[in-house]
Amino acid sequence: MRYTDPNVPLAQSDEDAILGLDKPMIDIHGKFMALQIRLTLGTSAYATMALREVTKTETSSFHQTNLTLLSEDQAYRDTAKNDPEMASIEPGSSLADDAVTGDGDLTVEVVEGQ
Repeated sequence: MRYTDPNVPLAQSDEDAILGLDKPMIDIHGKFMALQIRLTLGTSAYATMALREVTKTETSSFHQTNLTLLSEDQAYRDTAKNDPEMASIEPGSSLADDAVTGDGDLTVEVVEGQ
């Protein structure tokens, strides 16, 4: 999926869904790409450890904070608030599905035992 403003949510949390909040809008012309990973883990399996294995990078909060601070997208923080005409589409629409598959975005599914 694509995004420009790193402060705009890219996915709806379980809490947001329970509270009835709208799903985040997808920025089809975003300057950056994000990878959404869906994990199906068994008992006593940890998503953090699975992500560390997939990305081959350190998952400590200190390391991740430094990566965030040094990333290019930080120059675009809060730009969505200042640009109401940002091209966005509703997740789940057929246009959203085309945008996701058409750009070669990837959903990785890790299933225990496979």
